[in-house]
Amino acid sequence: MRSLVPVALVVALSLGLGVACKKKPVENTVETETTTSDAPVFVDLSLEEEEELEEEMMGSELMVAEGDCSNLRKLEPKAMMGKLSDGEIRCLDRTLRESEKQTSKDKLSRVLMADAYAKKNDDRWETIVRRHLNDIDRSDPDLCYKFSTFMLKRVPDKGPTAADEVMKWADVALENKQQWTGDTYVKRVSTLYRVKATAAFKKWEWLENEFKEKPSEDLSKNKEEARNEAKNLAREWLAYSKEAGLDGSMANQMCVSAAGTESFCEI
Repeated sequence: MRSLVPVALVVALSLGLGVACKKKPVENTVETETTTSDAPVFVDLSLEEEEELEEEMMGSELMVAEGDCSNLRKLEPKAMMGKLSDGEIRCLDRTLRESEKQTSKDKLSRVLMADAYAKKNDDRWETIVRRHLNDIDRSDPDLCYKFSTFMLKRVPDKGPTAADEVMKWADVALENKQQWTGDTYVKRVSTLYRVKATAAFKKWEWLENEFKEKPSEDLSKNKEEARNEAKNLAREWLAYSKEAGLDGSMANQMCVSAAGTESFCEI
């Protein structure tokens, strides 16, 4: 029988619904180069409707039983290899939702994340990590770093909302940057500044294109706010690059493109 569970789990997670036996679930992870000109110059940097997903999941396949997830330590290596069964995934997700201890939720969530990542199931991994950071724990700078860089790749398709999410979790990672040391500290902090600036730049690019197609007062205001955000974050990236003795040419180029003047980017 063809398994639809991975798809079901993704939607169940995003809608905040548990997937349990005999209950109908809802189905449901840049560098840029810019040039200065009078007008903005950019460098190239679906989900189905929920109702359609519900209909797709209707049928006997919804009635599959949960697997056994009582021995979490035994499941961890399977998750690292992406070999958790659909039943085990459902069991872990239900147990996570029913658990009252944050430490237990954290362990269960990380097993689910590891399995989704190993299976290269980006949609499921994105949903699980977002839930983890929003509802369980956001103090892990490595996870925030990984999620922000992952979401940056999705900004061209998802637009300003994804860009805002990138900047949000990059900031959270920077709040806990003291957990890194040495070269790792310098490299990751620099990357996070780059990620924030690039996300802001992509957000500005998106809104500029929207404004060209459907001009409006709101879009005009939003794109200018995004442009200011992009130039300020690019300047922050440039400042850190100079402080850390890193190459700041890309940061400067992005800053000048967004600011429209070289003087703003002089540090």
